[in-house]
Amino acid sequence: MDPDPAHDRLINRCLDEYAATQHQKRAAANAIQDAIAARLDDDGLNYHAIEHRVKDHQSLEQKLRRRNPDGSLKYADGLSGIDDIIGARVITFLQLDVERAITALRNSFEVIAHVDKTAEQREKGEFGYSGQHLVLRISEDAAPNGCRHHIGERFEVQFRTILQHAWAEFEHDIRYKSAGPVPPEVNRAFTLASGLIELADNQFSTISNVVAAEKANPDESTRLLPEDLTGEALERILEHSLPNNPRSRIEQYEWLRELLETHGITTVAQASELMGSADWEGIARRIQYKFAPGHVRAADDLLLVRYGQEHIDKTQTLGHDRNRLGKLNHRLRRLRDEPGTQR
Repeated sequence: MDPDPAHDRLINRCLDEYAATQHQKRAAANAIQDAIAARLDDDGLNYHAIEHRVKDHQSLEQKLRRRNPDGSLKYADGLSGIDDIIGARVITFLQLDVERAITALRNSFEVIAHVDKTAEQREKGEFGYSGQHLVLRISEDAAPNGCRHHIGERFEVQFRTILQHAWAEFEHDIRYKSAGPVPPEVNRAFTLASGLIELADNQFSTISNVVAAEKANPDESTRLLPEDLTGEALERILEHSLPNNPRSRIEQYEWLRELLETHGITTVAQASELMGSADWEGIARRIQYKFAPGHVRAADDLLLVRYGQEHIDKTQTLGHDRNRLGKLNHRLRRLRDEPGTQR
């Protein structure tokens, strides 16, 4: 136990304060996860999983008891100095998807801090934990849908590839469950594994780029596709039409098929003609994307350009996004800001 009575009193006050607000923290954490998923899905980005948690009583007490190397209290200001009481994690397949997810969330929340653990390791010439952390705040000026009741809430989001996540979870499990100091050979093994994971992540990115270039070949992209339109066929068509845009989640292509069906587009030939004749650069110029959108988001905007209000009327209730109507209206206004909209 901490021998400092004043510190003990501070910790007890903090824990009492936290106990009184824990229910609100859980509600905020749920709203934050929903907002993160909605933003990534709305941008058509691909990811493996989104997780969230709220610190439990024991974990918070352990953190409050930490001291700096000089013996001073690390969290002398109590709860106001802790940014990860609410924590979320975005796990992606590729490193580039990490960067895209970070950009998306930087435009949804107020950024308090950004720590790139991967870059820090690289600058030191070391291997170890990799990932990026954002400390964010729900601002009053631009609170995402569902977060209006949690203005001012701070939280941390960790971004990792699926390989970085596996390393971090296993390493954490070994160290925290160890009865004593971890043997040097275990530390060395974790360091070696970290280097291999960085190499594997780089190779996955190379593979993705090579495959995207191959699928951009029109002879290869559609020659074996069935006549009837499917989610898989749409993925292949968009990989050809938008080779430099990120792939969306698999289930989103099936949702896009439903959108197209409302406009009578039900065959591969019809979809290929629509996507192949699109003015993608013109759409991007009018929308002013912060980064290249995923396939499905780009195609949804194409349908807005082509069908306008009709697309909103026919598809506003399709899918799980309860705020789709407002988003479509906002995007249609942006698309109509510049003359020469494709019809």
